[in-house]
Amino acid sequence: MKPTLLILAAGRGSRFGGAKQVAPMGPHGETIMEYSIYDALNNGFEKVVLVINKDVEQDTFELVDKMTSAKGKISYAYQEQYTEFIHPDIQSKRLKPWGTAHAIMCASDKIEGNFAMINADDYYGKDAFSTMANFLQKNTAPNNYSMVGYDLENTLSANGTVSRGISISDENGYLSSIKETHGIFAKGDKILAEGDIEITEGLASMNFWGFQNNLFDELKSQFKGFLETTPDLTKDEYQIPTVIDQMIKKGMIEVSVLHSGAKWFGVTYKEDAQYAAQAIQKYVAQGMYPSPLWE
Repeated sequence: MKPTLLILAAGRGSRFGGAKQVAPMGPHGETIMEYSIYDALNNGFEKVVLVINKDVEQDTFELVDKMTSAKGKISYAYQEQYTEFIHPDIQSKRLKPWGTAHAIMCASDKIEGNFAMINADDYYGKDAFSTMANFLQKNTAPNNYSMVGYDLENTLSANGTVSRGISISDENGYLSSIKETHGIFAKGDKILAEGDIEITEGLASMNFWGFQNNLFDELKSQFKGFLETTPDLTKDEYQIPTVIDQMIKKGMIEVSVLHSGAKWFGVTYKEDAQYAAQAIQKYVAQGMYPSPLWE
């Protein structure tokens, strides 16, 4: 059975100034998410699940309706589940989604078998989808996880600082740890993080993960702990790198790091959109994609 692609598309884009997942980038108004769906379905994935919320629901429906050859393979999950343990006062003060791990958990009843996960507003490239799909089809044991890691300098924005999961591998190519690192930027020939701390090792996790289905039970278990121990439930997020790090430390999984030397890009800031649109339209002009994409 071919794997499923899970796309996190519930973000509100506060720094970007709108819903990034529906921002037009291609020559006929195609979004980054559409190119990811096209690459996935043509490189080893069978179907797609979009995690959305009510704020972006209608825009997403209209977008998918135009994807003539793909829309029958796309379904939806809402990032509004598993909040029954949260006090209503806290929930009312919450202004953004609960994080990537919570978003994945909300799709548990939509996915059978193993699956990969990406962000809706990031461009990963078809080779990354092919590499991930091949791994998932060959590795189906409950402890066989994976991630695509990018060279950190290939993931930075010229328009502001970024947050990245910095991953460290062992001598066998398995992920040994991953740390969510904030305020990353380039300064001369160095890459610095918050507090001007230099980053000298590790690959950037751009939230392109390969999971087995047993992840869902672990997500639900760790979410209860997150709600009990997190310092500020009005803004702190339940993130997938933290969950994976705990699973590695408990000896539950091995995460194969699938390296990509490609230039990754996304739209963290509104100013990033121009670069992303130019890059995609260059790929189209080179014949990497049809235009229009879904004709």
